[in-house]
Amino acid sequence: MVVPIIISHDHHVVLALFVSVAIFRGTSSSSAYTPSSMMTSTTVGGGACASSSSSSSSAAAAGRGDNPRRRRLPPNDSAPVIIGYAHDARSGKAERAIRDGCDVIIWSFLHLELSDDDDDAASSSSSSSSSSSSTLGGYVRTDLDLDAVRELRNAHEHVIHLAAFGGWNGPHPPSSSSSSSTKMTMTMTGGRWFDVFDDFNIANGRPFDGVDWDYEGHDDADSPTSRFTLEALDAIVDFSTKAKGAGYIVSMAPAESYLDPTIDGGGFDAEFSLDLCLPPRSYAHDRCGATDDDRSLVRDAGFSHAGRQCYAYLLARAGIDTFDWISVQLYESYSPFAHDVHVGGISREDALMMRVRGFVEGYVVTGLPPMKDVDRPSSSSSSSSSSSSEYEVRVPPSKLVIGIANGWADGSKVCRVDPSSIRRAYERTLAEYGRGFLGVMFWTIEEEGSGDDADDYERLARSLGGEFKDLGKSSACGEL
Repeated sequence: MVVPIIISHDHHVVLALFVSVAIFRGTSSSSAYTPSSMMTSTTVGGGACASSSSSSSSAAAAGRGDNPRRRRLPPNDSAPVIIGYAHDARSGKAERAIRDGCDVIIWSFLHLELSDDDDDAASSSSSSSSSSSSTLGGYVRTDLDLDAVRELRNAHEHVIHLAAFGGWNGPHPPSSSSSSSTKMTMTMTGGRWFDVFDDFNIANGRPFDGVDWDYEGHDDADSPTSRFTLEALDAIVDFSTKAKGAGYIVSMAPAESYLDPTIDGGGFDAEFSLDLCLPPRSYAHDRCGATDDDRSLVRDAGFSHAGRQCYAYLLARAGIDTFDWISVQLYESYSPFAHDVHVGGISREDALMMRVRGFVEGYVVTGLPPMKDVDRPSSSSSSSSSSSSEYEVRVPPSKLVIGIANGWADGSKVCRVDPSSIRRAYERTLAEYGRGFLGVMFWTIEEEGSGDDADDYERLARSLGGEFKDLGKSSACGEL
């Protein structure tokens, strides 16, 4: 079934036709692609560009969690990892970004959708499958060209590829569905949603080494996704812990207001909230030093799409060890970071260090709701707090990623950050804490320039790679 939908990521809108892929437990799609060439296990980061030549046609049918091809980030204590979001795998921009220095490509976006035995989506399941007419399930919907993603993955053995769920105006994880024919209702837990994704990934030749959580709000304040539900947050947690146990990489990309370490002395701004349509605190509230000009700015822009510490729930319940990294979107519109730089006159380097210190040294989020226990693999060392309404957010440098914008940033509601400021902040983090932050992420590869005369913001992957080169950053692939 092909479904038209509009997705936006805060600053621009992509109009696309989405292809639905049905996945049911214990079944396989009759149209599933089984690649004829599968790559061998490889180490990621700074490796030479190479194409796959080893074949293993049975790999696509391997059991859950059994993936010799899945890639991992190597220890990277000398230079930041470069992460870029992308959508079009055939434009040549993603490959250029890899050659410019990207270590990780996060493909946006995928969505978790409910299906029942009446849906057209269900009809793509094999007639010989074990699912009966009473079976309810879910499927992964995306308009990504998965063949192209897999081809790109096969061509560059050192690069990690993640599947991003969410996006601005994107649907949140649904929790239950009903069948009109059977009158049955099924609860779709996070663990079950992971099984749906894992089957989807296997059926499509395993293009993804992990998942990235990028759930956000909606332009329409009355939309259901202008607010999180605890069921949606719990689904993310339970999916994440099961994915981690199966060997997948798990990352998150909260907008800065969703996980904000720069709150001054706690108080109201430290309180957890499910709302995603709040006024941006730095531009709206006296307690944050907002001026009349600040309030007029966001009022005239009609902007009230901030959150407040909502992603802290994920860390509190799942534990920090569940996540390989946390990419904080400093490019959120009218973010505290933008206010510090544009209004407060703080240098970008110092504003970055305020956030590094806040995460590494910790800050307390209050007002968290009671949490259910998390099922974990017996070998897991993660721990979380499920009984207290308070949680101290601590993100070590080894898991912290700075999220910035490239050429699309307007320098007003979205702050531009130059690569030299990133480098200096990295070096200061290394000096203060014994290692630098893990990396830098940018949105989006689609906005990358192509010419050699593109400036630092227009071709950010190249600029970052050049800035980090004498820190030990390898650029073995060269330029396209």
